[in-house]
Amino acid sequence: MHEESRYKSYEFSGILAGHLQDFIAEKRGLGCIYNTEAKQLSRFSRFSLNYTITPDDLPENLVKDWIAKKPTDSDRNQYSRYSLIGQFARYMVRMGCSAYVPGAGDIGKTHRTFIPYIFTHDEIRALFTVFDSVETPLRSGAPRRKYIIPVLFRLLYCCGLRASEAVSLKGEDVDLEKGVLTIRDSKFGKTRYVPMSAQITARCAEYNKTRLVGIGEDDWFFAAPDGGRYDVRSVYCIFRDSLWKAGISHGGRGNGPRVHDFRHTFAVHCLQRWVSGGEDLTTALPRLSAYMGHHDFSATEQYLRLTSEVYPEIAALMSERYGYIIPEIEGVPDEKD
Repeated sequence: MHEESRYKSYEFSGILAGHLQDFIAEKRGLGCIYNTEAKQLSRFSRFSLNYTITPDDLPENLVKDWIAKKPTDSDRNQYSRYSLIGQFARYMVRMGCSAYVPGAGDIGKTHRTFIPYIFTHDEIRALFTVFDSVETPLRSGAPRRKYIIPVLFRLLYCCGLRASEAVSLKGEDVDLEKGVLTIRDSKFGKTRYVPMSAQITARCAEYNKTRLVGIGEDDWFFAAPDGGRYDVRSVYCIFRDSLWKAGISHGGRGNGPRVHDFRHTFAVHCLQRWVSGGEDLTTALPRLSAYMGHHDFSATEQYLRLTSEVYPEIAALMSERYGYIIPEIEGVPDEKD
């Protein structure tokens, strides 16, 4: 992917524009794509126009007003502003500027760490029974849904892919001879290789015989009828409908289950199987971290706690063998992994 299409540009206003652009450049230089964050910081630069500030100062009143909760805010949106402006403030301090670094007390106790929904094995079986029976309605705008959905969701659960990674696969990224997926420019700007089981490779090979080829400029593995890639929003709508058909309740907006919980479930089920089978997790965890494309090892360690909570029958065994690497957490940061 070309750099100009990989990184999006936004306009910055006000006296802090230069600092904001330099901060984003530093993040991108470290391998982060940082498009969502750049867009939010562009909004912050316009917000700052209402304040009297000096070139090398990020004042407390500006920071607090920016992260203050709006009437329509979710906890997640507020925390996103708080986290990002905190990173920018610490950057300014490193650059020798004066900046107010917000603390947890500045957003109260509204933010909570997200607790992923871990599907049981029975729920996974029920969901895939639904996915495998997807039918295409007459006059549907997605006539190939019944071929795509069973394979796409298997990549989410059996390979732990993010939904955005699955729909971004191109034909050249799916090596059916070696059984390996190439995940390009993922969340943290990394490219990684994801081996598939023989069973999943066979599923992909069968689907490959039916997929659209030569439609549009890009050879998307999961191509939409117009030649574009399959849309993540469409995947989510199908997922919500499938939850209902499988008899799995949804907790409402922000509470899950979510499509991303297939990825969490993949990790927990792997750990459950490894612990039950006597695998050495001190060597298995680094492999899982690399396989899932985690930004750092701490994201993978959090699944140890989740596994012990979801499967209490192996909790004592995990504590005895690996208690020294099980973190004390309430959940995992939403969408950080």
